[in-house]
Amino acid sequence: MKNNRASVRFTAIIFVLTALMLLFCWVHSCFPASVSSQESDGFYRVFYWFFGLFGAGQIVTQHIVRKLAHFSEFAAVGGLLLSCAYCFDRRRPQRYAVQVLFAGLSAALIDETIQLFIEGRAGMIADVWIDFAGVVTGALLLLAFYAVYRRTKRFNRK
Repeated sequence: MKNNRASVRFTAIIFVLTALMLLFCWVHSCFPASVSSQESDGFYRVFYWFFGLFGAGQIVTQHIVRKLAHFSEFAAVGGLLLSCAYCFDRRRPQRYAVQVLFAGLSAALIDETIQLFIEGRAGMIADVWIDFAGVVTGALLLLAFYAVYRRTKRFNRK
């Protein structure tokens, strides 16, 4: 039977990328509200301009941009966590779904807990749910990608 694990090199890269992404999320949570708002403002302007091209600029708000940032960061975390599971079982990474979801929820809780201690920031339950929804979405998207990749790889061998 073939080894079902990913290579040591791939595993090391994925685990380092996952740690760096978590660090990115948590460092951003350490920014005071004024710095975080300035960062969001740049993205807000881009989204406002883009949606304005279609006459829908007014639907973009700072609030939406900030929540979208939470969701996107944690979608990347979810994809990377699923990649960590893939490192242990390339055929069925979904076997580790409970561990992936628990790690993602823990990361979201840590993220919001950090914000409780930062000037002008607040840890919010709603943001934990948004972060966790990002984790689930990212993991599901990558799981779908792996399934397509496996089928394509199997199809090309025939």
